[in-house]
Amino acid sequence: MFYLKLAWRNNLRNKRRTFLAALAVGLGLAALIFTDAISVGMLKGLIDTATGTFMGQAQIHRKGFMDTMDSDLQVEDGPRLLAELAADPLVARAAPRAAAFAMIASPSNSGSVLLYGLDPEAERGVSRLDRSVKAGDFLKEDGDTVVIGAKLADTLGVELGDKVVITAAAAGGGDLAQALFRVGGIMNSGSRAMDSNFAFIRLDRAQKLLNLRGGFHEIAVAFRDLRTAEDKSLPFWSGYGGGGNEAKGWPELVPELAAAKSMSAFGIFITAVILSGIVALGIMNTLFMSLYERMFEFGVLRALGTRPWRMGLMIVSEAGALSLISSVFGMAIGLLACRLVGINGLDYTGVDYAGITMLEPIRPMFRALQYWLYPAALFVFTLLVSLYPAVYAARMNPVKAMRRSL
Repeated sequence: MFYLKLAWRNNLRNKRRTFLAALAVGLGLAALIFTDAISVGMLKGLIDTATGTFMGQAQIHRKGFMDTMDSDLQVEDGPRLLAELAADPLVARAAPRAAAFAMIASPSNSGSVLLYGLDPEAERGVSRLDRSVKAGDFLKEDGDTVVIGAKLADTLGVELGDKVVITAAAAGGGDLAQALFRVGGIMNSGSRAMDSNFAFIRLDRAQKLLNLRGGFHEIAVAFRDLRTAEDKSLPFWSGYGGGGNEAKGWPELVPELAAAKSMSAFGIFITAVILSGIVALGIMNTLFMSLYERMFEFGVLRALGTRPWRMGLMIVSEAGALSLISSVFGMAIGLLACRLVGINGLDYTGVDYAGITMLEPIRPMFRALQYWLYPAALFVFTLLVSLYPAVYAARMNPVKAMRRSL
C-alpha cells in the first residue's frame, strides 16, 4: 500500500503529463474495445442473416444430394427424423423441404430457378421467409400458388395473379413434370440470389410435382442456442447424420462465413499487437520523463541506502497506477463510442461479405471480456513494459544522479 500511495502521488505531481499519457493509452484501449464490438456485431448480423433468412442453423440431407440435387435422393427415414427432432431438447424447430432445379416460364420470358417446396407453418419457426413477402401472401392453402422474388418477377414480366409454368425432373426416372401456378406472393428478401433465382411452392404440391410420394430432400433445423451449430463434438451430428444421411451446421454449409469469423479473431489480434506497440512507447516515454525530472531525488534515495529493487518497484508501481487511470479512460471512451454508433449503426445494407448480403446496419455488440480482459491485459502489459525503466532506475549511480538536476 505504501508504494501504491507513493505511485499515485508521483503521478499527480505533473497532472497534465499524466492526463495526456493516460488519454493516449486509453484511446488505444478504446480503439481495441470498439474494433472488437464492431467485429462481433458484424459477424452476429451475418450469421443471423445467413441462418435466419432461409438456410436454417443446420440441415439434414441424403448423402450426395447437395452435389447433384437429384430428386431421388430423399432424406432417409424422414418422418422418423422429424419426430425425433421435435423431441430433441437442443432443437427449437425443424422444417421439411423439397428442392429441385426447375424452369419457370411466363408468356413474356423464362428462366432457371431453384424450386423449394415448403410447409408454411413449420417454416415460420426456422426462417423469416414469410416476412420477406412484400406483396400477396406466403403460400396460401387454397390453389396452386408460387412465391418468387421481385427481381425474378421483373425478369418474367409477371405480377400478382399471373400464371407461370414450372418444369422439373421428377423422381423415379427423371421424367419432366410440368404444372401451372399463379403468382401468389412477391418477396424482397434483400438477397440478390434469392430474389432472382428462387421460387417457393407448398410442400405437398412439390411432392406431387416431383413424384416424391410423401418424402422430402431437406430438413432445416433451428437450435435453441445458436452455438450448438458450431459444436461438432455433440452427438447430434452423428445421430442424425447416420446411415445414408448427413447433418451439417452453418459453418459447413457456409464455409466462407466460418473462415470470416476466424479471420475476424485474427484481425483483433493484429489490432491488439499494433496498439500494444503504441502503448509501450507511450508508457516508457512517460516513465522516463518522470525519471529524469526526479533524477536528483532518486540519487538521494540511493545514497541514503534505498535498495535497488525498491527503486525499481517504485517505477513499476507508478506504471501500474498509470495503467489503471488509462483503463478508466479507455473503458469510458469505448463504451461511449459503442453507444453512439449503436444508435443508427454503420449502414452497409446490400453489401456482400463472405457470400452473405448484409440486410441490417452493423451495430457494436457488447461482450464482458471487452471490459475485463482487455483492461487486465493492458495492466499486465504495462507492468512488463515498465521493467526497462525500473531496471534503469535500480542501476543508476547515486553520485552521478545527484549531479544532474532539471
